[in-house]
Amino acid sequence: MSAARGRVVVVVGGGVIGMATALELALGGVECALVDPAPGRGASWAAAGMLSPAAEVAPGEEPLLADLTAAAAMWPEFAARVHDAGGEDVGLEAVGSVLVGATRSDAREAERLAGLIRDAGHAVTEVDAERLAAIEPTLASGLAGGFLLDGDHRVDNRRLVAGLLAAIKAKGVAILEDRCSEVAPGPDGVRVVLEHRGEVVADRCIVATGAEAPPAGLADQGLPDVRPVRGVTLRLSSTPGATLPGRTVRAIVDGVLCYLVPREGRALVVGATSEEQGRALFARAGGVHQLLDAARTVLPGLDELALDEVAVGLRPATPDHLPFVGRLADPRIVAALGHYRNGLLLAPLAAARAVDALGVAP
Repeated sequence: MSAARGRVVVVVGGGVIGMATALELALGGVECALVDPAPGRGASWAAAGMLSPAAEVAPGEEPLLADLTAAAAMWPEFAARVHDAGGEDVGLEAVGSVLVGATRSDAREAERLAGLIRDAGHAVTEVDAERLAAIEPTLASGLAGGFLLDGDHRVDNRRLVAGLLAAIKAKGVAILEDRCSEVAPGPDGVRVVLEHRGEVVADRCIVATGAEAPPAGLADQGLPDVRPVRGVTLRLSSTPGATLPGRTVRAIVDGVLCYLVPREGRALVVGATSEEQGRALFARAGGVHQLLDAARTVLPGLDELALDEVAVGLRPATPDHLPFVGRLADPRIVAALGHYRNGLLLAPLAAARAVDALGVAP
């Protein structure tokens, strides 16, 4: 493709938020293209798929709670739209989570976190050790108890990526597998310059590049600062005789936060590290050891699972850890950036807001 005109909108960035935005546009009858060298293969691919309206909020991020709650409520309809558009089931499950602490100090921290979740208006049920063992018998026997977070959902992130790709293709979105090197607004439209395939001239543009460095040409547009925060997740599969938990397990072990997310097909995702290491995409041996050590403390049977994959992704974080969705200095350009740990959960809300900010009428 040497050049193209007539695209109403170009979405730059093919993570879950970029693809969800392209789908929202296409379902509204807006012609659009999506630009990404490998759609769905960044942080969206490495994620675990937890959809929690409160459990992922750290101190200072309380302003995000209302958006997380609103996004969680949108997910059943969003998953249905993806399925209806492309025919793929994204693996949305409403099974809830268990929050536990390994030591006494960890249990106190779990209690503090449970209090924050309860104060945010979400259901939290405290359970003693006996009840916890009955609910999740795979967990370690020495745990004092924990909390049930019945409002938590989860989605299979890789099935979601496949589902969104199928949906946007079915709805006619042009997928350009190339990297955007520049976004240049001009009198005749917004030029989206590609590294290998010329350029696309569009009426409007949405920048949803995640933790990637933004394209050139946007320095004076008021683009928010976004830095990459590396996260490592581990993917394991069950072996004969091994048993996996039914719910997502959120654990605090010697002050280390980890989660264990069961998957259909006898698999388990363990995550995640949080490392300020720039754009280096590798997993530190120490980080993998820390994750495994924490996970096996609360789930002893993990020792018998097969370690299939170490996945590395870069979370996009703003200085205050709050996302930005809105118009830039040129109102024809909208940014949807900085969703940090909550990109999957916030995807339907971010997509709706990006399309609304763009002001494209079907």
